Amino acid sequence: MIAFYPHVRIEKYIVMPNHIHLLIAIQQGPSGASRTPPPTSARASQVIPMFISTLKRLTNKTAGHALWQRGYYDHIIRSPDDYNTIWHYIDTNPAKWAQDTRYVTDFPDPVRRPGCCTNKEVTQMSRYFTKTLAALEPYTPGEQLKLPDLVKLNANENPYPPAPGVAAAVAGAVPGLRLYSDLTEAALCAAIARHCGVQPENILCGNGSDENLLLALRAFCDETHPLAFADITYSFYPVLCDLLHIPQHVILVEKDFSLDLSKYHGLNETIVIANPNAPTTLLQPVAAIEEVVRTNPDSIVIVDEAYIDFAGPNASCVPLTKKYDNVIVVQTFSKSHNLAGARVGFCVANPELIADMNRIKFSYSPYNVNSLSQAAAVAAMEDENYFRDTVGKICATRADTMTKLRERGFTGPDSATNFLFVTTSRMPCKQIFERLRQKGVLIRYFSAPRLSDYLRITIGTPEQMQRFFEELDLILG
Repeated sequence: MIAFYPHVRIEKYIVMPNHIHLLIAIQQGPSGASRTPPPTSARASQVIPMFISTLKRLTNKTAGHALWQRGYYDHIIRSPDDYNTIWHYIDTNPAKWAQDTRYVTDFPDPVRRPGCCTNKEVTQMSRYFTKTLAALEPYTPGEQLKLPDLVKLNANENPYPPAPGVAAAVAGAVPGLRLYSDLTEAALCAAIARHCGVQPENILCGNGSDENLLLALRAFCDETHPLAFADITYSFYPVLCDLLHIPQHVILVEKDFSLDLSKYHGLNETIVIANPNAPTTLLQPVAAIEEVVRTNPDSIVIVDEAYIDFAGPNASCVPLTKKYDNVIVVQTFSKSHNLAGARVGFCVANPELIADMNRIKFSYSPYNVNSLSQAAAVAAMEDENYFRDTVGKICATRADTMTKLRERGFTGPDSATNFLFVTTSRMPCKQIFERLRQKGVLIRYFSAPRLSDYLRITIGTPEQMQRFFEELDLILG
């Protein structure tokens, strides 16, 4: 008699101080499968390594062609007995387990992520939509309203126009639009390499840095190799994991929103660290990230540096790419280079990793950065004086804005980004957000737990920030 294993996939897991929070998806097979349950004599200190070992054991048996049942099952493992009971139940009664287990539509607190899509038009699905992505929560960007006199401080865009040479460069590229763009992005890679102090073969360009992240996750993660990231960070990471069916290891930030990077040591999983982190604005020293890289020699560490140019000198981890072969640094033209609308990002890594990601790129979108965007990005990257000038102005306005907010009773960390993360006891933050919006001033509010008492405020021009404070003072009274 042939016995089939039920295919179990761990979607997310969080190592809490006294237990493991586990989210599981299961695909049913014929019942009656038998596996040796974990030893019942396990001590509490063995629960975490036992769980991680079992995760790898189970996911290694997954049939790659199979369709997953799009249900999620929430369990708490607090002791070896809990662990043994759950896995023995899965092994011996997979169908009954699936029926009896509490069904949840999203991973429970404390990791309900900010930035999940709630727009009905986006979340509605036709009857043709694939069941494998039925639970997908698209990323929700900041509002993109087009209104006169709008002060837009909600999407972390640069308030200044692109470098003066960008318009001419784009105009010069127009005649070539009848041809496909340069799929090697040779001129752009050369300009980026000069800026970063590396070689062109260390560069891979993307249609925004989000595509660079997608390429990295496609290349270095799968159902047997989770992605580890903080619970409060850029909310596109879990969206990509859901899209690509990558298990998620969510690591809690501290009470002050800082990252304890010792929790990332020796994970043997792909890791992504936003540095500076969003929305918390906090910067990790290069030496601390290097220790994460050093203690995970067999795994890729991705450092997402979207805001690094606002963090001061010597803050980037790009130099680590020359020392280690398992580091990918991702940056963007959207913030410090004033080109959010051009959709250009890039990553820096050793040539072998770049080649790996190029295999993915050339398999689905070889002409991923269009000719106009390439021309714009080259012109922006080559104007170092304009780049330094606009970054300097934003940092000066950031300091002035934080001082004025603190004078009004707001608190928050010193920012290493082009935005602020603040709270106040004078009025609920949601109310401040809504009333500013009514006055044509957009900032960002997250309803997620741990973030619902905070506001994210993009730094604009001095004139925009003056308007912000005028409206804020009227609201606060």
